[in-house]
Amino acid sequence: MDEIPVWRRRSTFALLTLVAALSYIDRQVFGIFMPEISRDLHINDAGMGLIAGLSFSIFYILAAFPIARLVDRGGDRPLIIAACISIWSVATAACALAANALHLVLARIGLAAGEGGAGPAGQSLLLQIFPKTSHPFVLSVMLAANAVGLGAGGWIGGQLSERFDWRMSLVIVGLPGLILALIVWAFAAEPRRTKHEEGAVEEAAPLRDVARVLLGTASLRWTALAITCVSFAGFPFIIWAGSFYQTVHGLSIQQAGAALFWPITGGLVVGNLLAGWLAERFGRGRPAYLSGLATIGLLAAFPFGLAMAQLTDPRASLIAFFVFHVLLTIHLGPLMALSFAQIPINMRAVLGASINTVITLCGIGVGTFLVGALSTYFAERYGHLSLRYALSLVSFSILLGAFAAFMAGRSVRHSPASA
Repeated sequence: MDEIPVWRRRSTFALLTLVAALSYIDRQVFGIFMPEISRDLHINDAGMGLIAGLSFSIFYILAAFPIARLVDRGGDRPLIIAACISIWSVATAACALAANALHLVLARIGLAAGEGGAGPAGQSLLLQIFPKTSHPFVLSVMLAANAVGLGAGGWIGGQLSERFDWRMSLVIVGLPGLILALIVWAFAAEPRRTKHEEGAVEEAAPLRDVARVLLGTASLRWTALAITCVSFAGFPFIIWAGSFYQTVHGLSIQQAGAALFWPITGGLVVGNLLAGWLAERFGRGRPAYLSGLATIGLLAAFPFGLAMAQLTDPRASLIAFFVFHVLLTIHLGPLMALSFAQIPINMRAVLGASINTVITLCGIGVGTFLVGALSTYFAERYGHLSLRYALSLVSFSILLGAFAAFMAGRSVRHSPASA
């Protein structure tokens, strides 16, 4: 850590923050165009949920773990991140060539693979070049960058829809990532990792040892359940928000993209930065505080999620959506910091991939598909209001997530990894 000048550390942080934002911009632009893509390619809500969610998450996971293992063995992280950016950028643009659902799935395989590898590599690099006391804040800023990407993606997609169709919009959004990939490869710091330094990787932990630590640590199991339950509701709200405000409240693509910028970006950024500040300021060495912070945030978020879906006035719904995101987001940074503190350094990339896998599979994958399937089912009875009831139903998983977050803190003292 000391070998890297402060300015280099900060510039690397800035670059990886931009990478985190871009990955979600590319993902969310697709989401804002989902109704138009659905009409153009004749795909119903269940099919779009499968394409945007489950198929994406499967290939995200398949890429995340091999790349995480490569990182933990000492792979060149800036090069790995740059390669991942290049893959997902080209794949985003390639979606424009799709003539049917199968073509769309094939193009999004590349998007999933690239995004699945960049996250763990970036987390591993930042957690090495910053001191442990800064980890909650660093992780929360990266999560806030994801939030900026989600909101900016919707806004950018809405603006592009005024001049271009969905195909050209995806090309315009995707290809600039190649420039960022080159900059990251050329300028991001990569500290030495040898047996004499923290972060030793010359003898990467065998997978059986990694699995034993991750599965055998009680607080990590509770954290996994908490993130699973929250992701099951949180990501479907974001991915389906554009469709929700277009079909339920009658907004145009441009109106929905602009309206969602502050509820998504503002809510998630405020929530992540607030969580990072509270965790760093008061939570050092206090696992019960970290899990308590997550628990309170989730319990408070639940009624606002229901309000977002059920309120008939679009402005009131958007206000509830903003508050929902502020409160819901508070859980993730503290729980991630709690988890990373309990494992050896040469397992961090795999843990990061595991957390991303839970979020992706349960939220983007199963949750997004389930909302689409429920919406298709409810359409027979509720017509264009079907998404309202689909989102309301999945929001109840947040309550179980709050209980699991509470138990994560209580079980730390019984964890062998924390002894």
